[in-house]
Amino acid sequence: MTFLSLLSAAGWVLGLIFAVFSLACGLYVVSEWVEEYPRLTRQVIQVSVWMVDVVHVLAVFDGLSVWRLVASAAVNHVYALNLERFPLVDLGSASFVGSCVLAVGNHFLFFFYFMSHLRFPFDQVCAFMFFGVWLVPLALFVSLTPVDSSLPSAQATTGDGAKSR
Repeated sequence: MTFLSLLSAAGWVLGLIFAVFSLACGLYVVSEWVEEYPRLTRQVIQVSVWMVDVVHVLAVFDGLSVWRLVASAAVNHVYALNLERFPLVDLGSASFVGSCVLAVGNHFLFFFYFMSHLRFPFDQVCAFMFFGVWLVPLALFVSLTPVDSSLPSAQATTGDGAKSR
């Protein structure tokens, strides 16, 4: 019995390691795709904002709090303000800083809602949190990676062709 418990624990640990590695590889591939196709990425993120709006409308019929869904839809449209100059995002702009603050607030808004309304199964809560709360901020976060590497300061070279620091 002890051997099987240890074997089971080792399996869980290895499974977690492989899951994290797979997630990291997936994010790398997505960031490469974003760097290669910035115009298409902007369109995909814009369509994602609209699809999240559809998710919010449909969630009303499942009995979620209407005012929370309206607030979350408003937050999604604040995210969309970052797409005006996409892929160049000013990390000090009011829309970006506001998006970061509102993303955390939106998460906790629904986290505390689902903690106090336990009638929703865990898988439905996870699905809503991913598609209704995290999808657009994660897409914007992944799309920031190529912006940093394509800045003129990142490509600055010295007279002999070596990159300067």
